[in-house]
Amino acid sequence: MFSLITNQAIQECGQMEAQVAEVSVQIAELEYAIRELRYMSGMEESVARLESLHSEMEFEHFALKRMMFGLNKVILSYISCENRICDNGEQNVFHYARRETGENDFSNISDILNGI
Repeated sequence: MFSLITNQAIQECGQMEAQVAEVSVQIAELEYAIRELRYMSGMEESVARLESLHSEMEFEHFALKRMMFGLNKVILSYISCENRICDNGEQNVFHYARRETGENDFSNISDILNGI
């Protein structure tokens, strides 16, 4: 059976969010470095390598962000489903009507049975 420890998943989602923010900062710093190096002569090869690195970082940032959103969606869906199951379980309480019971008098039938 599938089981999810929601607190741990929420913590991991928070850590992924911090990583996404850190990668965003690093991308911004790399973009700044590329802009500054473009003004210097003889840095074309370095700029080209940094631009390649920048595109790789953008891809990693996109993938990490998608994983973070996916994990967040899984957590929300799991909690929602778990709550629905609990709600359905609590709502399915059956109340049966009380029935009266009594004694049956079979003395009249005993004469018939003796005759058989």
